[in-house]
Amino acid sequence: MKQSSVRRLMMIPVFAALLLLSYWSLGLDRLEGRILDDKTGQSVAATLVLTDGEGKPLEIEGKHSHVEYLGKRRCYVDGNFVLNSRPSRLVIELRRGLETLPLKTEIDMTQRGSEALTFRLRRWIDMRELGYLSGDTHVHLLTQSESHLQMRGEDLNVLNLLVCDFTNDREKFTGKLDAVSTPGHAVFVGQEARDWQQGHVILLRITRIVEPFEPFGGTFQGRNERNLVMARILKEARQQGGVTTWAHFCNLPGAESPIDIALGLVDAIELICYDDPTQLPSHWGPWENSGMSQAEFTVMRSLDLYYQYLNSGFRVPITAGTDKMGENIPVGSNRLYARSVGEPDYEGWLAGLKAGTGFVTNGPMLTFEVEGHTSGEVVQFTGRSKVRARATARSILPFGSLEIVVNGEMAAIKHIPNQTRPAPDGLYTLELEGMFDLDRSSWLAARVAEDPASKGRILPRGLTVFAHTNPIYFLRSGTKVRELSSIRYLQKYLKGTTHWLNTGARFATTAEKEEALRQAEQARRLYAGLEK
Repeated sequence: MKQSSVRRLMMIPVFAALLLLSYWSLGLDRLEGRILDDKTGQSVAATLVLTDGEGKPLEIEGKHSHVEYLGKRRCYVDGNFVLNSRPSRLVIELRRGLETLPLKTEIDMTQRGSEALTFRLRRWIDMRELGYLSGDTHVHLLTQSESHLQMRGEDLNVLNLLVCDFTNDREKFTGKLDAVSTPGHAVFVGQEARDWQQGHVILLRITRIVEPFEPFGGTFQGRNERNLVMARILKEARQQGGVTTWAHFCNLPGAESPIDIALGLVDAIELICYDDPTQLPSHWGPWENSGMSQAEFTVMRSLDLYYQYLNSGFRVPITAGTDKMGENIPVGSNRLYARSVGEPDYEGWLAGLKAGTGFVTNGPMLTFEVEGHTSGEVVQFTGRSKVRARATARSILPFGSLEIVVNGEMAAIKHIPNQTRPAPDGLYTLELEGMFDLDRSSWLAARVAEDPASKGRILPRGLTVFAHTNPIYFLRSGTKVRELSSIRYLQKYLKGTTHWLNTGARFATTAEKEEALRQAEQARRLYAGLEK
């Protein structure tokens, strides 16, 4: 071989190295990305999935928290990200809560230079501008800084981070709005108190921990410990000016809930949380330990159990939480949109929760009005009243039907004929209207609730796409709603609770057991009075 040819062959690695060096110096071996709000142009947090042209996941630079959602592991990014590689093709997916259209795009990187990629996310609705704030009542284990980033990535306004006996993180509690909070994104550390048989309760806006903080009450995971009087805990929280909710009513309605709801100690019920409210609860304790057969005291799904309270005249609102304890669900995946009462801040959201404004959802945005009235309102009438109700559901997630409910019975329904694809605007939409003749005191609400046999369980923990408004109450001549069958069902529930208190409960002292039985008797008298 000629010497000149040999020299040329020897120079090839040198040229290649110089080319790589030039490529590196231009920054072409890395990729920078920016995520902006399309309307304001401001940087926004979001969840991100990156894959190459063959579907291989790509991890961005730095340490980031992750979450599983809709079958993919997503990374939280605070407006900017860096990828220390440059595939020839790049597939990017961005999501930011329920009010923003998801973005998925594929980019041919061989046609791009070294400039940063910019992605603009577009809101399809702005609930805050409409007077609503979104909140998650039930989050565990995150740090305050993680909470703040993730709630911004999910476009959530209020996050209630809970300390508890099993999370062993009492040091997070300060008794005031956490310092990490910013306008539009409030973090407050509250408390969950738990008894596996009596029930779990959430204490919001408390100024000090309610004791006993430990141990876990009841029987759970093989541990046999004393039971707790939940009413005592709820009363102390109220004395501090706190707000109380019944935790994950969807899977653990608890033996004590018919007592505490009757006594007015519960500000709201978490209708959607760990389990699907259209299914039977996973914990059957109140029924199994009632001393009655299933034929006499039939287990009821939480959606219908909630209706029994409304039908008995208790105007108890609904709320929503995720019971987040890991990467298997995003914060705010289940959330309450409450119309603010007063200022649009944490206090305004809490006031809206207590007033029963707004709706709970894991996807659809619901609007509902009856003769111009909205959720939480009480309307008086005499004689008979014929009312027109209108409901609308819009969602970036597919759903099957929209319903109007009157006193727990489905009064109108409309189905989406084909939910495999959204409309050109990226939304699934249904509108429903009906005329209803009211001859007695009634409550009305709208809901998106799939058939319990539906196979379309795309959400974390096998939930169907679900939403439910708080009720609007129409009271005839000032009387409360009174459905005798519902009152009698709750009386059976209380009878079962009393049986368990006498036969299975294990309180620390005789005085505590007697206190629990006194409150059960007080509730029994209240239910008896409803029959008159």
